[in-house]
Amino acid sequence: MKARKGHEAQITLGEGWRQFAFDRPDLEYMGVIRRGIEIGALARDKASAFWQVNGDMRQVLNSSRIQALLRSARPALRPAPVVRQPTSEQRAAVVVTVKPKRRVIVRD
Repeated sequence: MKARKGHEAQITLGEGWRQFAFDRPDLEYMGVIRRGIEIGALARDKASAFWQVNGDMRQVLNSSRIQALLRSARPALRPAPVVRQPTSEQRAAVVVTVKPKRRVIVRD
């Protein structure tokens, strides 16, 4: 059976789940799950059931599909570090390089 377009699921491991849920003692958060247009925190409870959590709403997920997705899950990409811009004094500093001139010897 072919998967319908728009129903692909994708898991990103890491701390991104904090955007969608609050830390709860009964759940172990693993990352973010995106299913079509739905996105939320991926969590596992003590009974090893997988849940998609959005705030206080929990939706049970198919364990075998989630385990298959976890095998191909990728970690969250870390953003590139912010590069500090030069200060106004550094920008105003002028570097002068003096190059030696060529000398031509003319014989009479």
